[in-house]
Amino acid sequence: MMIHVFDLRLDTETREVLRAQKKIYLTKQEFKLLQLLLENINKPVSRQQILKHIWHASGNMKTRIVDVYIGYLRNKIDHGFSKPLIKTLHGKGYMIAANNL
Repeated sequence: MMIHVFDLRLDTETREVLRAQKKIYLTKQEFKLLQLLLENINKPVSRQQILKHIWHASGNMKTRIVDVYIGYLRNKIDHGFSKPLIKTLHGKGYMIAANNL
């Protein structure tokens, strides 16, 4: 399945990610996180949802791993491009908002 938002393309079968026709290399966890955000386009995904989906951890777990991986994704997906795609919604989580692009 191909997921396309703005100039970002994610292919779930080949695990290829392109932004503005430039290939982006992601780790397995980064890919899963990006896919989760894209599958929930225009909806905030909470830290607890991310922890459960990506790391199979409980929502009560005290960790900064979600913030760290969001940072990794921003460096690869948003850095150097005119429009950042990953949004932080304080108190709610993260999302990619297609209607704000």
